[in-house]
Amino acid sequence: MLGGALWIPYGILEMLEPWGADVAYRDDVGYSVIPVASLFVAYSMPGSLAVLLTSLGLLGVFALLRVSAGRTGRIGLILVYVALALSILSLAGVIALLDPLFTVGRIFGSLALGTATFLVGVGALRSRIALGWTVALLYLGLAGLFLFPLWPLVYALQWVPQAVGATFMVLFGLGWTVLGYMLWSEKGEKLRQPARVR
Repeated sequence: MLGGALWIPYGILEMLEPWGADVAYRDDVGYSVIPVASLFVAYSMPGSLAVLLTSLGLLGVFALLRVSAGRTGRIGLILVYVALALSILSLAGVIALLDPLFTVGRIFGSLALGTATFLVGVGALRSRIALGWTVALLYLGLAGLFLFPLWPLVYALQWVPQAVGATFMVLFGLGWTVLGYMLWSEKGEKLRQPARVR
């Protein structure tokens, strides 16, 4: 739930840049540099933590739903761990104030997360798991895949307005928050059930 909630301020801050730009591209070095460290941390930290916590949440979904251990499920599980590793790389970029490290971890981490979520949704569909879980996972998986081209569409090509990009990320975060609540309430229900006596 917290991971989903963090996508919301990250989308708003990163897309709309309410306090100004946090990075500036320099031709002489060939990558973006950070003129104001505090601004970069404020804009970027929620994104790194969002990828990290939603990846951990997806591991919880794997454990709860016990999605089929077929090829789709195995690939999905591997990609969750890839997303976790990339989120840590992204977090290291924020701490070290290295925008390329943060950006690579965040972009490819969200791509791995989206792909993994979609594959879990496919596994849930094949396993005939409750429709609510299946729809939520498929929706979040497809939305996560769209995060990969979102930045080029907003900044490089300018086909998508920044406000639309921010709105999309807010909806993505709300979706993860709902999924987190479903996971939390489902675990709570299991804990409240009396133990079976053999």
